[in-house]
Formats: sequence, structure tokens, C-alpha cells
Amino acid sequence: MIQEIYMKNCALIDELRLTIDENLNILTGETGAGKSIIIDAINLCLGNKYDRTFLRKGTDKGVVEIVFYTENENVKSFSAENGIDLEDDGLMIVTRSFTSDGKSSTRINGRVVKLSTLKAVTGMLVDVHGQHQNNALLNADKHIEFLDLFGGEEIEKHKIEYKKVFSKFQQIKRQLNEINENKDDREIEREIDLLKFQIDEIEAANLDENEYIELLKQREIYRNSEKIYEKLNFCYEGLNHGDINAVDIIGRVSKDLSDISKYDESLGKISEEVDRMMYELQDISADIRNYKDNIDFEPYELEQIEIRVDDINNLRRKYGNTIEEILKYHGEISDRLSEILNRDERVEALKKELSRQGLELAKRAKELTETRVEKSVELEKLLLDELESLNMKNVTFKVEISDSEFSESGKDKVKFVFSSGGKDKIEFMVSFNLGEDMKPINKVASGGEMSRFMLAFKTILADIDGTDTLIFDEIDTGISGIAAQIVGTKLRNISDKKQVICITHLPQIAANATTHFLIEKSVKGDRTFTSIDKLDEDSRVEEIARLIAGSSITKKTLEHAKEIINETQNR
Repeated sequence: MIQEIYMKNCALIDELRLTIDENLNILTGETGAGKSIIIDAINLCLGNKYDRTFLRKGTDKGVVEIVFYTENENVKSFSAENGIDLEDDGLMIVTRSFTSDGKSSTRINGRVVKLSTLKAVTGMLVDVHGQHQNNALLNADKHIEFLDLFGGEEIEKHKIEYKKVFSKFQQIKRQLNEINENKDDREIEREIDLLKFQIDEIEAANLDENEYIELLKQREIYRNSEKIYEKLNFCYEGLNHGDINAVDIIGRVSKDLSDISKYDESLGKISEEVDRMMYELQDISADIRNYKDNIDFEPYELEQIEIRVDDINNLRRKYGNTIEEILKYHGEISDRLSEILNRDERVEALKKELSRQGLELAKRAKELTETRVEKSVELEKLLLDELESLNMKNVTFKVEISDSEFSESGKDKVKFVFSSGGKDKIEFMVSFNLGEDMKPINKVASGGEMSRFMLAFKTILADIDGTDTLIFDEIDTGISGIAAQIVGTKLRNISDKKQVICITHLPQIAANATTHFLIEKSVKGDRTFTSIDKLDEDSRVEEIARLIAGSSITKKTLEHAKEIINETQNR
């Protein structure tokens, strides 16, 4: 739930801090005092886009900060997955900072997050009801969402199973479409010819993964064979021939050390080391001789290596940077050729699998529909009970469930549709007056009826959805008198289960507040300011009286206000 709201440089608000009660918070004030600023600020911290007109005129930067407290396990899990550290006591601080150049930043507990992340996490905490939600109820495409939300885990379980099959079904359809994608027989034949040519070219090369590197090494040796021979010959001569050569020098050193080693044993060890060196030099000399004697200056060999390297480079330019990539490409085009050559068999196999998955999809869709039908009966009864408690006694309501369908352009044939949410088309049918036929809700509902209708939904869903806070803006549209009194009582009952924040113009609703805030607009110097103050008992009576009688407050009006407040406490 929301514990505190802080605002600075927001529209007409210079700076304010509100501590929100855990039950029913009512905000009242004259028209134009700035009640919408509060809703806009809350929506900003729920992930709405920033509009620079929200920044107070003459300032460069503003901020809205909301302190939430939550024990919601889904929120905690989501936060952990997205690297957001919640406080040990369940506190979550959302901060939206914004500037005059239209930029804004979003933080949760000090960590910068995307708006999509903010929307996802706050959507589990707060539900804002305003005119847009009434419009959602008037949109028949949204009715399936309302029913599925009411159905909770039972419907969700069937939706998950259905979506698994639907995903497989769609995948097979895509594969069939790819095979049949706008290609005539000539295009297919051309592709077959090209694939065969590429496969033959790669196979004819008889490639080995390590061959190319070895060829480059050999080519380097062959290109420098004369230089190598000259250097090796010089080394060999230096070790074995000439008046002074390494082997003879080491031999004399070895003999001299051997002669004197009888005088000192330590010299014997040195003599042995020199002997070892001499033998190693002789071995090295032999290796050099063998290497240079086997060097072949045959130009033909180098020519063959150059040809082979060029052939491989040609394949590399066409099919991949490395032999490994070329061989991988060979495997892919071989599979593609096999797929084309076995196209008819593949199409037939996919069609059979599509048919099998289609039957399974129809089965899962039927199970989903049956569950929705069961839940729709429960929803109809609960909603009618709630509407009756809201003084709407002659209402009839029906959740109409039918198969989704469409007509192909230019054809009379109607097809039924499987979508990601099933095959159901759901529409709320209602009659608000005795003796009238039921019609789609968007055809018959007035503003007041829609407000109470949505409130009935919220009451039913209060125990189902996981949100901690409900915010009602324009809940009193089109209602007054007894209906307003009943709505006020209903809001108070909801606030026993959830935190409620409500903006209203009606005294019958405002009197139910556990905490009452007054929004006022004033002028200081040449600037306009909006302020919000928590009312004590006396101030609250005065505000209820103002809602009753406007500016003409009398002693009798004040007594009436006290009476309304007392009545709400005794309900």
C-alpha cells in the first residue's frame, strides 16, 4: 500500500508531503483546485509518460516520490529477478524526477529502472480506476480480460495448457507457409540447381578442417626454401667444417677437462656436461644435414600448393571464412535440398501433424470455454447481488460467450478463429430497466450506471486480484442521493480489505472517510498555489457542509454534515 506521497514543483503544487491512511482516504476540493494533479502524480510513479506541462512554471526540475509498503510475494519475486533490492521491512520507494527539457528518470530504491519495469511492478500494487476503465468496460474486446481475471487460477491453468498447444499449432502453420511461400515450379527448379552446384563444388574439394593452416605453413616454407637451405648450410659448416668449428672446439675442451678431472672430482662433473653438449651438437648437426638434404626445390610442388590454397580461398569467399564454416554451410544446404526434394512428403507430414495439433487445440479450447462458462455463471450472480446492493434492483446481466469468427474478404463463408486466448468471443449483455431487452453494455449504460457497474466489479475482485491499493477518480459520475450513500458505504467496506484513495464531490461518499484531505487553491503574490491538508474533525464537518451547500453554509448545514458523518460510523 501507499504510505507517503511527496511532490515538488508539480503543476500548481510547490511542495507537499502526504501520509496516506491504510483504509479509506478521501480527497475533496472545489472544481479546479488541483485534484487531478494528485492523480497525475500517482500515475507518473506508476509508469505513465512524463508531460513537461506537469512541471511547475518557472522551475527547471521536479520530482514525485511514493513510498510503498508491500508483503506481496509476486512483487518481491519480480523485484529480485530485476535486481531491485527491497528493504527488509517491505518498503519500496519509487522516484520520478523530471526536467524542463522533457526528460525524466525513474528509480526504485535508488536503482535506475525502465518505465516498463516500473509499470510491471507497480501494476501489482495499485489499481487506478478512472474514466478510461469505464471505457474499457464499454469495449467488448476487453470483456474476456475481466472474466479471466475473475476466473483466477482455474481459468489461468487452462489458458496455459491451451497456449502450449496453440504455440505448436502456429509453429507448424509457419513451416507449411515457408514451404509454400510464393514459389512457382521454375523458382524451385532454379533453387535445386543452385544447391546441387554448391554441394558438388564443396564435396569435390574434399576439405579437411586442418588442411588450410598446414598448406599455408608449407607454402611459406617452399617460398623461402633457398634462403632456408643457405642458412642451414652455413650452420652445418659452422658446426662441422673449417679450420675452426664448434664440434672440434667442444671436443678439445672435453678432452682437456677429462685429463684434469683426476685432480678434482668436481671437474669430472663439468667434463660430463661438456661431453653431453658435444653429443647434442653432433645430433643437431645431423638433424640440420638431414633437413637441408631433403629440401626439394621442385617448383611443381609450390605450384600445386598455390593452386590448392587458391581453390580453398575461392570456397571461403563463397561459403564461409573457415573450412569449418564451409562444411557447416554444406550441411545446411544439403538439408535444404533434401527438404525441397522431399517437399511433397514434408508437406503431407506437416499437414497430418497440423491436423493432430488442431484436434488437441480444439480440445483444450473446449476445456477453456467450459471453465469460462462456469465462471461466467458465478460472475453473473455475484455481480447482480452487488448491483442490487448499489440500489440497482431491476438489472439483468448476462455474460454471452460465443465462438470467434470472421468472414474472408469477398466470400460468404464464415471461419471460426483460434487465437492465443482461445476461441471465445465474450460480451457483457445488460438491461438496467425492468421489461427492457438485454443489449451490449455500451449500448445502454449511462455515466452513473457505469460508475456503479465498475464499482461492483471492483468489489468482487477485491479478494481476487493481488493489488494492495485501489484509487477511484470520477467514481461519483452521474450519481447522487441514495446511490451516492450506497457507493460511499461500498467504498468503506472495500477499504476493510484494501487501501482506498478516492476523489469525490459528494458528501455522502466523503463522509465515509477514515482520513479526509482537502485540496485548496490560493494566490500568493502573482503565483497560484495548490495545497493539500489533512482535516481534523471540525474541519471535516465544515468541508462536508461545503459539499452539501456550497458557499452558503449555515448552522443547520453543519448539523446535517455531522449527522451524515455519524451515520456512516454506525453502518
